[in-house]
Amino acid sequence: MNADPTGAMLQSGVLVTRIRIAVLITVAAGVLAAATLYVGMVTSDGSLWVDSAGVSSHATLFEGSFVQTEDAPAKLQLAGGVRVLLDGASRAQVFQDHLLLEKGRTQLDAGAAFRIEARTLRVTPAATDSRAVVAVRDSGVIAVGSLSGQVQVRNSQDVLVARVTPAHVVELRPDANGASLVTGCISTTGKRLVLADEVSGAIIELRGEKLDDYAGKRVQLSGQAVHSRATAPADEVIDVSALKVLATGCSTAAAASTGVAATGSRARTAPGSGGGTASSASTGITAAHAVLGGIAVASSTAAATQIVRTLAHKSPISPGR
Repeated sequence: MNADPTGAMLQSGVLVTRIRIAVLITVAAGVLAAATLYVGMVTSDGSLWVDSAGVSSHATLFEGSFVQTEDAPAKLQLAGGVRVLLDGASRAQVFQDHLLLEKGRTQLDAGAAFRIEARTLRVTPAATDSRAVVAVRDSGVIAVGSLSGQVQVRNSQDVLVARVTPAHVVELRPDANGASLVTGCISTTGKRLVLADEVSGAIIELRGEKLDDYAGKRVQLSGQAVHSRATAPADEVIDVSALKVLATGCSTAAAASTGVAATGSRARTAPGSGGGTASSASTGITAAHAVLGGIAVASSTAAATQIVRTLAHKSPISPGR
């Protein structure tokens, strides 16, 4: 006897339907698991909002939870011993491995594998004892400071745009247009020329014609970033298009602090503010600045005092809370 083709088609349709249902159940279970993934707790001495719900003092946090503080700061105790402090009048989204700061100010107080994100920037501790402060200003500028240890800032392409050490705070404006711009002393390492940028702290490998003539000199230069992996200790490669020798000389002590030794010069006048400050009209940042990876980076002592001292004497900074 010949098999009934109609029955076979019905059985095939039932099988396909069951497979589709199984796939939908699996997907739904995965979405539900992701939505309910526990990541930690938030506590505060005042009122706050968690996922649009008013909270009086504490709440459980899940993957992707939103936390918004009012007058009082909050402490986030996350899985793996991560501790993050969120200042008053701040808003952030919390994940297992990072916090996305939308407004206000936050401090990563513990968690070497954790990062703070703000706009297109990623702030990570360089050591287990590093403690980072990140603020999103109304102007769109991101301020990054360090309370201890080195803190690194990278753009969305994972290019290092700043190294921040204690008492050194940088202001970063994403989406800067134009060529890269750096200032510092050109040094020789092996057969390569490098420059430790005075503003961002990034170490730049230089490429271009007749650059050997400028070894040991303090310069300001611009050029295009080369999309190839830099060789240690450099963080980025720049193809130099314009160069200006600055009036002040190189300090061997300053060069040594960056890990790149100055070559071809003796200890002369240390880099200062005179003669080497670039015009910042193109970026809107009025301090001496650098441009790396599409990010304008500025350094300011006044900003450092304001950010670090204000937070250091506020209740959210105390590790014991």
